[in-house]
Amino acid sequence: MASQPRRRVSTSEDAEGDDFFKGADLPGWLRPAEPDLPSGSVEGQALDWLTRLGIAEDGGESESAASSDQAAVPLVAPTRKTYELSPEQIKAVELLGQLVRSPYPAPIAQPAPAPLSRWQKIGLDRVLYALLAIILLVGLIVPQITTPFQTTTLTAPGAIALEQKLASLGPDDVVLIAYEWNAQRSAELRPLEQAVTSQLIKKKTKLILLSTDLQGTLLLFDLRGPLRAAGYNIDPDGKAFGGRDYVLLGYRPGGELALRRLAQDLRAELRSDFEGQDTTETLLAMNFDGTPRVSTISDLSMIIVMGDQPQDVQVWMEQVHTAAPKVPITFLMPQEAEPMAQPYLRMDNVYHLAGLQGALAMNAIASDADSAATARTTGQQSLAVLTFVILLMGGGLGIALDRARRSRRGAE
Repeated sequence: MASQPRRRVSTSEDAEGDDFFKGADLPGWLRPAEPDLPSGSVEGQALDWLTRLGIAEDGGESESAASSDQAAVPLVAPTRKTYELSPEQIKAVELLGQLVRSPYPAPIAQPAPAPLSRWQKIGLDRVLYALLAIILLVGLIVPQITTPFQTTTLTAPGAIALEQKLASLGPDDVVLIAYEWNAQRSAELRPLEQAVTSQLIKKKTKLILLSTDLQGTLLLFDLRGPLRAAGYNIDPDGKAFGGRDYVLLGYRPGGELALRRLAQDLRAELRSDFEGQDTTETLLAMNFDGTPRVSTISDLSMIIVMGDQPQDVQVWMEQVHTAAPKVPITFLMPQEAEPMAQPYLRMDNVYHLAGLQGALAMNAIASDADSAATARTTGQQSLAVLTFVILLMGGGLGIALDRARRSRRGAE
């Protein structure tokens, strides 16, 4: 069989194959043979680096020749534009020159201020403070001055209802007392504390004491003295009997979360007092037959909260009272906090007492009230309020007269 002639590949296909392997690093025996180009051709000159270097040198010589031809052409200098200053600019330059040449002006002596009178040196406010202090001291030293202002029939919102509720408590009742106030409110909350706790102590009511405020915890420990004096946690032999009449839980960190834990599991909070001792087996938490006296917050007879802010009322109402709405809760607060807490104070089973007036009213309606002490206190309080109002009005009148006199002098 005759052999068929081989098909010759076109040059375009060869070029495409060369382009395909152009970027690859092939061994010498696989590289396509490069055609020999004559030295006189354009391709040969492009491949020869010596020839290309010669071309660059030839280009430099041609450029130098062109530059020499340009240097022979004469250069004409451009005309310079003249600028003229406006009259305003000339005046500004002259003013700057005067400021540079002129020296600093001599300082002008200020007129001496008019000498102050003796009354102006003392001041009206200091005179008023001194008068108020003198009148209060005289009222303390000479109580007869306060006799026209004394009274023993005091009234305060919520005082009668709270006194009746406290009178219904007995030795078998357990009351939770929370100290949520600081020492800055002692002038109002300390009398409220004494007026309420004194009635509880007389009835030998069992107490659970705690606080979520750091300063309130320190003030809470001050109640241990009156409790010991009344025989709390002391057996008939005169020995200390912890947990019999009251339990001091101390500081409970966490704020709202601590109150929530208290409302959910009171028994768990009794497992550790301020000394870390378990009080769930004490006579306060257990009956004589071994049954628990206090297991939940609903087993309490009353909750008393001493707070100095309206937020204390809100937190205790929302975190604790909602868990046991049938347990009466009482709030002792400053006079200024009472209006803001009114939405909570109007609810059922909620009692309150505010300010020094509330403490005096509670003491006045008590069965063993000291009428003479109550009369003296009310007389001094009324005298202080009356003096303050008179001095306030006198001070305002004095300031108005002083301004009128100054305006008259200025008009003249």
